Amino acid sequence: MPLQRFLRSTTMLSTVVGASFLSVIAVQAADAPVKAPLPPQPLPAVDGINWKGEAFGGVFDDDGFGGIKGAVTIPLSTQYGFQLDGILGGVRGDLFGQVAGHWFWRDPNVGLLGLYASYTHLDDIGGVHAAHAGVEFERYHGPWTLQGVLGVEGGNSKSALIGPLIHSYDVKTRFFDQINLHYYYTDNARLTIGHRYLGGKHALALGGEWAIPLAPRTLGAFSLEGRIGEDNYTGVWAGLKVYFGQQDKPLIARHRQDDPNIWLNIPTILNSKKIETAPGGEPPCLPGEIFDPEFGCIFPPD
Repeated sequence: MPLQRFLRSTTMLSTVVGASFLSVIAVQAADAPVKAPLPPQPLPAVDGINWKGEAFGGVFDDDGFGGIKGAVTIPLSTQYGFQLDGILGGVRGDLFGQVAGHWFWRDPNVGLLGLYASYTHLDDIGGVHAAHAGVEFERYHGPWTLQGVLGVEGGNSKSALIGPLIHSYDVKTRFFDQINLHYYYTDNARLTIGHRYLGGKHALALGGEWAIPLAPRTLGAFSLEGRIGEDNYTGVWAGLKVYFGQQDKPLIARHRQDDPNIWLNIPTILNSKKIETAPGGEPPCLPGEIFDPEFGCIFPPD
């Protein structure tokens, strides 16, 4: 059977050649360099153009206080962003406005580091202003966020005689800070404790924010803040916010992927105000009244 012997020999030859070929491939594969997987890329600093608005109101140093806030945040590159924000409001019967810019680097899994600058104007006794410039930061760790801005503040000096009283402002050049420690006990709710040093006065800040979805890519929130400080640096106010973004996300994600905080700097000016009696300007008071430098002749409290 020559044909059968030929087929058997051909089959054996094919088996030997195939095994040798596979062995060469296996050796080459073992010797080939192994490419390491690419490291995970960080999330962008700003998840697309987003904006927010807020109406707020309450009291500051026993006077009516309120207004509106707004901000728009844009990505500059993968890890950099910019925010422009503003405030328009009134306090003690006077109009005030503020505009601020934030230029920052951020990794939403780690934190934020950037530069901050603002200008605030109060329409009282011819106009008083204050400027702030410094460093802004955020550090994320699970449900905790440490957030703040610190740097240098300064402004102008103004005084005016109103009746028997001298009203004066002296916005000095000095250090300032605003620090917050946030705890998100759910993704849509947080509590805050912080410190404020504005206009040369310290204050403890306490507050919180609670959010609910309103529509696609839109989140509504209620905020509350109170301050307890030295020399009448006190107040409490509440706000209603609306966040608009590129996608649906909870409050904690919006704060870490979208917009930095809008810092309220009008206390720098308000804390720099003094009211004194003009020399020889104390008016006569009725029997039983006393003269108060801020309110004039009043009956003493019981």
